[in-house]
Amino acid sequence: MNQEFSSPLENKDIDFGQIFKLILSHWWVIVLCLIIGIISANLYNRYTVPIYSSTGTIIVKDESSTTLGADAAQLQEWDILHLKKNLTTEIEIIKSQSVIERAVSHMTFVDVSYFAMGRFKTTELYKNTPFIVAIDTFYAREQKFNIQFLDTARFKFSYQRGEEEISSVHRINEKINNQFGIFSITKNIQRPSNPTLNEPYSFIVHYPWTPIGKFRGSVGISRGNEETSMLYISCQDNVPERAMDFVNALIKAYQERSVEEKTKVAKNTLKFIGELLAAYRDSLNSSEQQIERFQRSKGIINLTPDFSQSRLVKYIDQKANLELELRALDSLETSVRKGKDPSLISTTNMGTEDSRFASSLSQISQLQIRRNMMQTSLTPNNPELKRIDRQLELARKNLFTTLQSYKDALENNLRTINQEIRKYETELDKIPSTQRENTGIRRRYEIHASNYQSLLARRESYSIAEAATLSDVVVLDYAYLPGGPVRPKPNSAYVIAIFVSLSIAATFIIIKILLKDTITDRSEVEKNTRVPILGIVSHSPRPGKSNLVVIDRPKSIISESFRSIRTNLQYLASQSEHKVVLVTSTISGEGKTFFTLNIGSILALSDKKVLMVGLDLRKPKLQLEFNLPGEKGITQVLIGKLKWQDAIVHTPVNNLHLLPAGAIPPNPSELIMSPAMEQLMEDLRNEYDYILIDTPPVGLVTDAVIAMKFADVNVYLVRQKKSKKVFLETINKIYQEKTAKNLAIVLNDFRTSSGYGYNYGYGYGYGYGYGYYDEDTTKKTLLKRIFKRLGSPFQWIRRRFDSQ
Repeated sequence: MNQEFSSPLENKDIDFGQIFKLILSHWWVIVLCLIIGIISANLYNRYTVPIYSSTGTIIVKDESSTTLGADAAQLQEWDILHLKKNLTTEIEIIKSQSVIERAVSHMTFVDVSYFAMGRFKTTELYKNTPFIVAIDTFYAREQKFNIQFLDTARFKFSYQRGEEEISSVHRINEKINNQFGIFSITKNIQRPSNPTLNEPYSFIVHYPWTPIGKFRGSVGISRGNEETSMLYISCQDNVPERAMDFVNALIKAYQERSVEEKTKVAKNTLKFIGELLAAYRDSLNSSEQQIERFQRSKGIINLTPDFSQSRLVKYIDQKANLELELRALDSLETSVRKGKDPSLISTTNMGTEDSRFASSLSQISQLQIRRNMMQTSLTPNNPELKRIDRQLELARKNLFTTLQSYKDALENNLRTINQEIRKYETELDKIPSTQRENTGIRRRYEIHASNYQSLLARRESYSIAEAATLSDVVVLDYAYLPGGPVRPKPNSAYVIAIFVSLSIAATFIIIKILLKDTITDRSEVEKNTRVPILGIVSHSPRPGKSNLVVIDRPKSIISESFRSIRTNLQYLASQSEHKVVLVTSTISGEGKTFFTLNIGSILALSDKKVLMVGLDLRKPKLQLEFNLPGEKGITQVLIGKLKWQDAIVHTPVNNLHLLPAGAIPPNPSELIMSPAMEQLMEDLRNEYDYILIDTPPVGLVTDAVIAMKFADVNVYLVRQKKSKKVFLETINKIYQEKTAKNLAIVLNDFRTSSGYGYNYGYGYGYGYGYGYYDEDTTKKTLLKRIFKRLGSPFQWIRRRFDSQ
C-alpha cells in the first residue's frame, strides 16, 4: 500500500520555534540595524534644525451689546453693524494675505535673516544678532552674504561668485556703496555682548513678500469647543521668539481689521443719513416759508385742526415712513446687484427692521470672502470656484426674494394708509377752504419736522457707536515663548529609530525566511518525508589535506561521524552478508563522491573487503581522488572488452579497491540495464563484503534509478543550504513507488552552530561544485568573509542562543 506524504511546497504550517531560532541566528542583523538606527537618531537630533511652536488664544465675540457701547440696545433693535460671524470664515480671514501682511508690518528683524555659521550646523539669529544691516537701497535679494568681524571696529564682507570668493574690508557704520546697493553694517544695541571675532556670520535680504509667504505657510488656526467661539492661533518657526512675536502681531492685526470694518460700516451709515438730513432740511425750510407766506397773505394768526386733521397728519406721517423704508429697500437691492461689499451694507439704515436681510447679507459676505481668497490661487474654471459662484447666485436670489416679499407687504400697508388718508381728506373737504389750506401746509411741515428729528436722533446714535467702536476679538492668552521644540523630540527620535531598525531587521529576516527554499534543518526533512535518516555529517570549518578525512584525521570527530554511519549501515539489510550500497542525490554538489570515499575507507578500516564502483559513466570522479588512471573501467567490462578483475584498481587504503568508470560511453543507461551489469554485480557480491556504487544525480539522469535494483541499501544525500525542499518530493516518490530497497537519507554538510536547530553529526571540510556538467566555484563575497571573521569573537553568544 502506498503511503501518502505532504508536499514540501504545500506544507504551509508555521513553525514559530523554527522562526525564533532563525531570528536568533541572525542576531548580528538586529544588532547592526540597532547601531545604525541609534547613530542615525543621534545625528538627526544633533543636526536637524529644531522647530518651535507658539500659541495664542482669542475669543471672537458675536454679541451686539458688547460692540456698540452705551446705545447698544437701540442699535441692536435697528440691527445695524451686525452680520453674524462664522468662525470658519473668520479663520480664513485671519490666514488671508492682507491680515498676515499687516502682522508682518508690525514686526522687526523679518526683512533680513541673520545666521551664525558653525562647522557642521548653521543657526539662524533673530533679535540676538550681533549686527544689523541698515539698508538704503538693495538689489541682491535672496542672496547670501558673509560677515566676519576682524576686531571691534572692522569686518570682512564677502560673497560667492561661482567658485570665486569676493571680499572686502569695511568699518562698522560705514556706508557701503557697491553693485548690490547702499547699506551699512551696525552693531545691534539690543545685544549686550560684542560679536565673536573671526566667527563667520551671514545675512540674506528678502523680498517683501518672502516673510509673508513664510508665515502664511507656518500659521495654524484651530477651533476650541464647538459651542464656543474660541480660536487657537499658532505659528511654527525655527526661532522661538519670532514665532511668539508673529502670533501676537497677527492677533493685533486681526483686532485692527475688526475695528476698521465696523468703523467703515458706521461711517457709511452716517454718510447716508447725512444725505437724507440735507434733503429733509430743504423740505422743512420750504414748508416753514410756505406757512409764513400763507399766514401773511391771509392775515391768519393760528388755526387749530380738529380730530380729523390730527388723524390725517398721523396717517400721512406713517405714509412718509413707509415710503422711506421702500426707498431704503430699493437702495439695498441696488447695492447688492452692483456687487458692493455686503459687510459694508446696513439692513436698517432707514428703518428696515427685518433681520432676515442681515442673515442673507452675512451669508453673501462669507461666500464673497471665500471666493476672493480662492480666486488668487485657482483658475476661473476650477470646480470649487464654480461651486462658490453657484452658492453666491443662490444666496442673492434668496435675498431678492425676501426683499420683494417685504416690499410687497410694505406696499400693501401703503395702499391701506392711502385709503385712510383719502377718507379723512374727504371729511376735511367740509372745512372752509382757508382753514383747510392752512391745515394742509402745517401737516406737511409737521411730517418733515418729525422725519428730520428722527434722522437727527439716529445720526447721534451712530456717531456715538462710531466713537465707541470696540473689537469683536478678545485676547484670552497672548503667545508666550515656547519651552522646547515640537520637533525633533530626542526621545521620540530614538524610539522611532529603534522601531524602524527592528522593523528593517525583522523584514530582512522574514524575507530571507520566505525566500529560503533550501533545507536548513533536520526537522524539515523529518516533517516532509518518512524515509529514515541514516546519519548526519555536519560542516567542518577546518579542511583536511584531501577528501579522505577518515584517513588524514582518523581521531577527528568527522571520522567518528562516519563510524556512526557505518554502524547504522550494518543494521540495514542485515540479512545480506555481502551488502551493495548505492549512493545518490538529486543534483551534483551534494557530496556523493565524498561520502562514498569516506564511508568506503571507514568500512575498509574495519577489516572488510570493500569495492567502490564508479557508475557515474557521464562524469567520472572517483579515480581522480586517488590520482589513478581511468582509461580502463566498468564501461569496458560491460561491453565485453575487459574482465572485471583486470579493471580493479587498488587504492592506498588497505582492503579498499576501486572499479573506475572507464571511458565515457554514448549509451550509459543501456549499459546499466544490460544483462552484463547483472552478471557483474553477482560476481562482485561473491568477492567483496561491501560494494559501494557512486552514481550520477537522480534529478539529472535516470542512471541511478536504474541501478537501484542492484543495491541492498540506497543512500540518498541531502546537503544543508544546497538541497532544495522540493528535492524531498523525489525521495518520497522513490519511496512511495518502492523503486529502491532500504532507502535511507544522510544529512550532509549540516552546520552545528548555524542556529537552525539540531546539532547532529560531525564536521568536515569539503567543497563541491554546483553544476553537473559545467560546475562553477563561487568565491565568498568580501562582506561574507568579513562577517565570518567577526563571528569568531561572538561564538559563545551564538552557542548560548543555539543551546536555548
